[in-house]
Amino acid sequence: MKKKIAIITCYHQPDYVRAQVLRAALKAQPDVQLIVIKNKHTGMLRYPEVLWKLCQTKWRDKPDAFLLTFRGQEILPAVLLLAGRTPLWFDEFIVPAAYAKFEKHKKSPAIFVKHTLSRLGTPLYNLCLRRCASILADTAAHAELSAKFARVNLSRYLPVPVGADEAIFRTKPTAKAEPFQVFYYSTGMQPLHGIPVVLEVAERLQNDPVQFVLVGGKAPMKQAVHAAQKNGARIRYESWLPIAELADTMRASQLSLGGPFGGTRQAQNVVTGKTYQSLACEVVTVVGAGAATNEYFIDRANCLKVPQQNADALAEAIRWAVSNQSELPDIAAKGRVLFEKEFSAVMIGRLLRPLVDSL
Repeated sequence: MKKKIAIITCYHQPDYVRAQVLRAALKAQPDVQLIVIKNKHTGMLRYPEVLWKLCQTKWRDKPDAFLLTFRGQEILPAVLLLAGRTPLWFDEFIVPAAYAKFEKHKKSPAIFVKHTLSRLGTPLYNLCLRRCASILADTAAHAELSAKFARVNLSRYLPVPVGADEAIFRTKPTAKAEPFQVFYYSTGMQPLHGIPVVLEVAERLQNDPVQFVLVGGKAPMKQAVHAAQKNGARIRYESWLPIAELADTMRASQLSLGGPFGGTRQAQNVVTGKTYQSLACEVVTVVGAGAATNEYFIDRANCLKVPQQNADALAEAIRWAVSNQSELPDIAAKGRVLFEKEFSAVMIGRLLRPLVDSL
């Protein structure tokens, strides 16, 4: 008999890569019947919508377990209540208290409200974590941080990498751009990403045979890029690209900047989604050194690794790549091997297997 697992997503991006990869990994298990619960509304209505769907699923399908994906922090207490004695696995992904305490966001009314609510809700949130049957984290470093903040035994955590949508981000014969192209994309100017470092390097390398391609972000990102362009940076900027075209642009680049480069507490504990994506595309990836990247990433072997918040080091790494282009295909190939071995959907499925077996 197949085990019924209901996977719940309540986020303004219901098909965010983290949720997609977890769904695919569980669906691939031969003894699992997957039930997907996700929102259609992207505003406040998504909360009652998802909880109502959860009630229906609980009554109609009687799942053997629930998995609440990112970003489920807001509805975690309600989901625990509705799950009752059925095991709930929670994909935490971000430690809210640490995010509010250590990340230096630009001050605004919205940030003030979010951080205040995070601090006030921490006791209840930590209590909810202790009620979860298992807690997923994207890296071992994040698991350790969360366990420390919530005072939860580290054995309750399961580090599971973010991975990538392998139908889109994959190896594919692609002609490399001319001149030497450095690719970077971001959905926003979060402190952990270190976008000011990337823009500073682009300004420094304006007289080198390097073309930067930057994609994504809203008005603040666009303004920052335009300021760098006025200072001489050679940047081609696109506010948005379709996902398939984004992957093609990544593959056409000699380097993909995975980061993070911000040097914040959060940045020390993550491996960015674009790092996994560019490894999967077999493109040389520049990663920021930190607790999360020390285990698998080896400089000039399967990636280029630089200290975070260090424009000198990032500029030097790019110049080294320009001067040693014959070595890049081997580094890219080893990066792809690393992805297949540690971060692929097959590996993520193996990591989730103990949860399935526990049922």
